[in-house]
Amino acid sequence: MSPSPVTTIERDGRAAVVRLNGDLVVPTANALYSRLRSVSRRRDVKQLVLDFKAVGRLDSSGVAVISLVRKQLKRSGKTLEMTELADHHRAAFDIVPENAGKPAASEAEPGVVERMGGGMLNAVVSARGLWGLIYETGRQTVLVARRKKRLPEGALLMQCARMGVEGVFIVGLLSFLMGMTMAFQGAVQLQRFGAGVFVADMIGMSMVRELAPLMTAIIVTGRTGAAIAAELGTMRVRSEIDALSTMGINPVRFLIVPRILAITLVVPALALMGMFIGIFGGMIVAVLTLDMSMIAFWERIADRVQLHDYIHGLGKSCVFAWIIGFAGSHLGMRAGGDASSVGLATTRTVVASIFTIILVDAVFATVSTLMKHG
Repeated sequence: MSPSPVTTIERDGRAAVVRLNGDLVVPTANALYSRLRSVSRRRDVKQLVLDFKAVGRLDSSGVAVISLVRKQLKRSGKTLEMTELADHHRAAFDIVPENAGKPAASEAEPGVVERMGGGMLNAVVSARGLWGLIYETGRQTVLVARRKKRLPEGALLMQCARMGVEGVFIVGLLSFLMGMTMAFQGAVQLQRFGAGVFVADMIGMSMVRELAPLMTAIIVTGRTGAAIAAELGTMRVRSEIDALSTMGINPVRFLIVPRILAITLVVPALALMGMFIGIFGGMIVAVLTLDMSMIAFWERIADRVQLHDYIHGLGKSCVFAWIIGFAGSHLGMRAGGDASSVGLATTRTVVASIFTIILVDAVFATVSTLMKHG
């Protein structure tokens, strides 16, 4: 049980005089609070007077108890007065602000219009930052091409190896399976009309113009785009990018240009590989299910798929590569100062890249169709 300071209570009209005796410290704080509250709750007491003449030590717990009782009395329309305060007692109470413990007024929740405006403002700021990054990357690339600036030694080859060589297996495997699946599904439907031979046309056009570039871009987004955002975001959190700027090294040329150049080379190369592997997978199904010879299959591919179709697919792959590279670089460089911001930047990179890639692919398909039949 907590010790209690000695208190003597006297009545003086509507006032209750409490004469304190002893130390007002941590061990006596709870008992003191209970005693003062019991006195202050009396209806006939309108004022509580504390006599400090016999008080010894006073610590923060005693000050807190008396300050709390004073606020409770104030809310009830009553008052608290302290008399016979020693200098060190008065100094202890002087450091307690009058509004201590009063919660700050919370701001009102923003409405729909405010949230929409804030979202649009953030989008404008982000778009300006992205455009600035694209401009600076292009400028630094020109300087490197004119040999006025140099990339870090081996950075381009290292990025190409990480983005390309390590992604060959997964891109090739998925392209092969996609080609087989499309050929099998197409053969089942086309055989009903006696047009099984057109499986080669379908596989060739779909893999070259649509599926290989699109699948490659999505795979690279999950592997490389996320990695770019995570790497740059981690460097931002650890202040490594600021350190590069302090040392006079342009972070765009040092970090982003090698990644953009590498992904520009790697994605079309992987897409081209995916085109032929997907066609090869479709050929296996056509040979086994349609009794179609390999020579006849490849002859139809060569006759139906023209050079401009390959240019169309590879051109889209370059655009997809820039989308992935700049999305990862921009969001990674904008990461905040904690670890969670790195994960958020990585997630946003993947989502934004895939959405933009599919949107751009739809635009490519629409424009090319209108130009062909216009």
